[in-house]
Amino acid sequence: MFEDTGTVLSMIWIYAAVGFFLAVLYNLFRFPRLAFPKMKKLAAVLDFLFAVIAGFVLFVFSAAYGSGFFRFYYVAAAALGFAVNMITIGLAVPPLSRLFGRACRYISAKLMIPICYIRQKSTKMFVEIAKMLSNNAEKLKKYLKNNNKIVYNSSDHKIGKVYPEGGENRNAVKAKVRKIL
Repeated sequence: MFEDTGTVLSMIWIYAAVGFFLAVLYNLFRFPRLAFPKMKKLAAVLDFLFAVIAGFVLFVFSAAYGSGFFRFYYVAAAALGFAVNMITIGLAVPPLSRLFGRACRYISAKLMIPICYIRQKSTKMFVEIAKMLSNNAEKLKKYLKNNNKIVYNSSDHKIGKVYPEGGENRNAVKAKVRKIL
């Protein structure tokens, strides 16, 4: 239950190193968030992933080196290693990531100019093709002649077969009307 001073100091060094390398991992996850600040969902996913990984790593080290015990000074030593990294190497991450983000946006903007030009030209070309096709389709339509003497569909009407005695009005069934008081 009680640990001697040598064991405690070795555990502090181990967890300080673990905290330092967890800060390296955090800086790797922080880099895309700072480079592309509008990607909020990516930042949330990376933060959650880091929290899960950090918890798992601390658990594994406490099981392997701490004899299954998890003590408060393990977390304090990991936080100290994390802070040392953030003060030293971690200070270079924000300016580098912002510079990388600006460079990516600049390059993508320069690459989009020819793509937008090609899109505009191809859109104009396809609009012209669509107009020509619609004009040709309009010319190919056969409209009915507007003449009173011409009767269309006179040869295949079926009114004589359906109503042998005449039109619809002579064979209509009269509905019974009930008055509700």
